[in-house]
Amino acid sequence: MSEPTFPHQPDLPPPPPPPVGSETWATHRPEPARRRPRGLLVGALVAALALVAGVVVAAVLGGRGSPAAARPLALSFTPGDRETYRFRFTMDGTLDAGELLGETPLDMDVTEVLTWEVTDVDEDGVATIRVTVEELSGTVNGVEAPTDPSQLPAFDMRIAPDGRVLEAGGLSFAGADVASGASFPGMGQMTPLLPDHPVAPGDRWTTSFSQDNPFGEGEISYEATSTFEREEELDGVRAAVIRTEMTAPMDLTISFDDLLAAMGADAADSPEAEGLRGVEIVYGGKGSITQRAWVDLQAERTLKVASSGTFDMTMTFHGLDALEGQEMGFRGDLTMELRVE
Repeated sequence: MSEPTFPHQPDLPPPPPPPVGSETWATHRPEPARRRPRGLLVGALVAALALVAGVVVAAVLGGRGSPAAARPLALSFTPGDRETYRFRFTMDGTLDAGELLGETPLDMDVTEVLTWEVTDVDEDGVATIRVTVEELSGTVNGVEAPTDPSQLPAFDMRIAPDGRVLEAGGLSFAGADVASGASFPGMGQMTPLLPDHPVAPGDRWTTSFSQDNPFGEGEISYEATSTFEREEELDGVRAAVIRTEMTAPMDLTISFDDLLAAMGADAADSPEAEGLRGVEIVYGGKGSITQRAWVDLQAERTLKVASSGTFDMTMTFHGLDALEGQEMGFRGDLTMELRVE
């Protein structure tokens, strides 16, 4: 480091001569006053301020310690694993049937206790999970819903290690089963969407995938952007908090022939089913969801998922005399929460 430079000092007049006969001046000549090295003092002050500023910035950005290292996030499944979740679904919607029936509100508030049992895991880590409704309560348009869970058959879901719901569970895909976590097609993505590479808090990633339609033609395509927000404790468990914004455009057809077959012989052979044979519903529109999920970092399981969103879709009926070609609109808001018991 070079020596500090100082401003040029003006020449001073010489000191006056000592008094005649004075020996003090000759033997005890005073030293000139020592100047303070202002350059060094200013430099030290700047360095100190920079050090303090660095400490403050590190505290604000890094919290109590150094930034967390990147780590993989995934869901892990083993055949025989069982989890019990409490699930709540609310919807505030409006069904617009045009001049035929006008507008009809459709409000739901349903709570269920669900058991998830892993029945199979393939070589890619994709799990087949049997979902059974153990308890059920709620209202539809202010009227109490049936509370006998045996009326809702168990269904299967296929979930990948990165959280993608590849199959939304048979009847749940069609919105025919409240226990699905969906009241209409596409709203069954109940698990967090995780990255395919290590991430640290603050990192973002995108996910695109489709769910096949098991009851007709078409598919539902998901587009999502997720952020690893932070790590925190949830009920004493260290968890990653993931926020996801997703859309689910719909362009598919549900066949009631296929749907009735999936509901079993009793449903397919019932008198009510006769009037639905050959009926199809064509769905269009999309749903938009904001999801926040908590993932157990050690056990690699879903601890909690809280979602809210909006939907705006159309349904066109074919094969039903009273509604042939009739298009109905369906729009509103929804919330979903899934939490391990």
